[in-house]
Amino acid sequence: MKNLLQEAFGSNIRVFVSSDYVSISGGELWFHAILKGLKDCAVLIVLLSPDSVDRRWINFEAGVGIGAEAKVIPVVVHGLEISDVGHPLCNLQIRSLQTADNARALLNDVAGALEQDMKTVDVDALVTFAAQRMAGTGWVGVEWARQFLAVEGPVHKFQKVDDQQFVREHAEALKKGGFISHQMNRSHRGPTISDGYKIVYLTDEKTYYAEITNGDLILTAKPEKK
Repeated sequence: MKNLLQEAFGSNIRVFVSSDYVSISGGELWFHAILKGLKDCAVLIVLLSPDSVDRRWINFEAGVGIGAEAKVIPVVVHGLEISDVGHPLCNLQIRSLQTADNARALLNDVAGALEQDMKTVDVDALVTFAAQRMAGTGWVGVEWARQFLAVEGPVHKFQKVDDQQFVREHAEALKKGGFISHQMNRSHRGPTISDGYKIVYLTDEKTYYAEITNGDLILTAKPEKK
């Protein structure tokens, strides 16, 4: 979302994201930094997934933005429907990142609030990723052969089984689902992990998980960005 905003409005636009390692510097009081970011913003985009919609911080931060007279826009992602959003956020006009028309409407909302022209950008990559479902709490990935290729999720609470052999269909399913895949060298993980890739696990989301390997290589993936 941050990358798309900067692509649409220019790299000089200030986008505060508390988890991006940039918006809050090391040693800074994070609570004060977040409050300042909320009070100073012109637009507050509230990302709502099945995992986050009921978190207390979401309503707290949205309330600060409304009190600061920012334009507060709830946005649903990862399978959450607009009708699933309860009070108080359901009283605001809600957008969805799960359709291209809604994503473009969101950018127009931001342009209007900033009173700034924007470039035409391709929203497809973000929409594809935002449309990926989150099963249970925190699952992100794609369906494959009646199993799940998990890029994120609580896999480690399940039993680890033997590694599964990589097949081309794994990479094709990830690509179709909006991810870039990469086979990481088992003994040289640093560069791949630093570049944002995460290990992909094959799981049924209930009992087991397995790494997907090809000799000394492990399958990893990250969201595709354009």
